[in-house]
Amino acid sequence: MPLTRPPVRMQGSAEPDDAMPPELHAYAGCYAGDSAASAEVTDADGGVAVRFGRGSLGRLELAAASPDVFRQGSMIARFHRNADGEVTGFSYSDPLLRGLRFTRRD
Repeated sequence: MPLTRPPVRMQGSAEPDDAMPPELHAYAGCYAGDSAASAEVTDADGGVAVRFGRGSLGRLELAAASPDVFRQGSMIARFHRNADGEVTGFSYSDPLLRGLRFTRRD
């Protein structure tokens, strides 16, 4: 069941900060995608914000829907973890884009 969250706001940096809830620290960072695309993930109230390096997507603010899944309407980011539980990347989908994959760079 999706969580109901208030509107989210951006924080200024992809670097984790003390104000970020501990569970969101795992997602913050820089990610590289296919075809030289990139994305930066920062915290937002109760979720994450994704800023894509190029293209028309710009910044998306996504609320927590379930562990490792954040969404706003039909826009969904699913984070992937390795066997040690570390976030290694994420995939993004919306009605026009399916399965864009990004790998953690930092």
